[in-house]
Amino acid sequence: MSAPTITTVDPDTSSEEIGAILERDGCIIVRDAIDHATIDALLGDLDPYLQRKPCGNGNFVGYKTKRLHSLFGKSRRVQDFVLHERVLDIMDLTLLPWCENYQLNSNSITAVGPDETPQPLHRDDLLYPLSHPSERNATSTVFWALSDFREEYGATRIIPGSHKWDDQRVPCDDETCAAVMTKGSFCVFVGGVYHGGGRNLTPDVWRIGMFTGFCLGWLRQEQNWYLSVTPEEVREMPERLARLLGFNIHRPFLGWVQDFQDPYDVIRGYEELSSGGSDLYAEGATRPVPGAGVRVA
Repeated sequence: MSAPTITTVDPDTSSEEIGAILERDGCIIVRDAIDHATIDALLGDLDPYLQRKPCGNGNFVGYKTKRLHSLFGKSRRVQDFVLHERVLDIMDLTLLPWCENYQLNSNSITAVGPDETPQPLHRDDLLYPLSHPSERNATSTVFWALSDFREEYGATRIIPGSHKWDDQRVPCDDETCAAVMTKGSFCVFVGGVYHGGGRNLTPDVWRIGMFTGFCLGWLRQEQNWYLSVTPEEVREMPERLARLLGFNIHRPFLGWVQDFQDPYDVIRGYEELSSGGSDLYAEGATRPVPGAGVRVA
C-alpha cells in the first residue's frame, strides 16, 4: 500500500477541484499564497512577544513550543491571514453549507523549538460531542507556514482521509505524513482529520506557524474573543473580521444583545431602549427556523 500524501495546489486552483480534494482527503496544501514581505513584517511585530514568551509545560502544548495568543492586539497584520480571500473561499466550501455564517474559533502562533517531541494525534473538533464520520464539518483549520515546514523541523503530521473514520479507530504515528510546505503556504484540514505537531530534530531551528481555526456559527468558540479584544479594537476592525470574532448574529435569534440587536450594531453605538426589537428570522423565512440554505444533519 502506498504511503499517504497531502495534495498541494496553486492558489488559483478552482474551488471545485479544492472541494473535491477536501471531500476525499479532508486536507490540502495551498502553496505560496502570501508574500514573504508580509510574513516578515508580521513576525517583526510579534518578535518582542515571542522573545519573552515561555515554552509550554505539557505533552499536548509542548515543553519546547511557544504559543502566542491574542494576536489582534499585537499586530494589525494578522487580519491579512485571517481574511485572506482564498482562505475564506475554502471556509465557504467546508463550513457554509451547515450554517448561516461561520466564525473564528481560535488564532495563535505556534513556534516549535529544537528537540521538541511529537504532539499527540487529535481531531480539532474534539471540543464538541459530535460523532464521526459525519457529512457535516463542525470546524475547519488553516495552518499558515510562517517559516518553511520541513519534516525535520517539526512539520504538522496529518492522516489524510481520517475524517471518514469512526470514533473507535485509534490513529497511529505510522499512518501520518508531514505537511511539508514552503514559507507563505497554508494547509487546510477539516475538524475530523487526525493531526499533530511533529518532532523537531534540529539543534537551532524554530518552526513557526499561525493556527487559524474556524467553526460553525452556532457553536461556542474555543477562544473567548470578548475578553481577547477590546470594544475599541473591534470598532477599528474591518466589519468582516469583527463578525468572524463573534460580534454577529446567527439567525434565528442566536447571539443577540440588548433589544434583540446584532452585536456589531451595538458595538458601533446602538443605544438600549431605542427599539422594541425585531424578528431575527433567517433571510426569507417567515418563522423562527434555520435558513433555507442551511443543511440539517
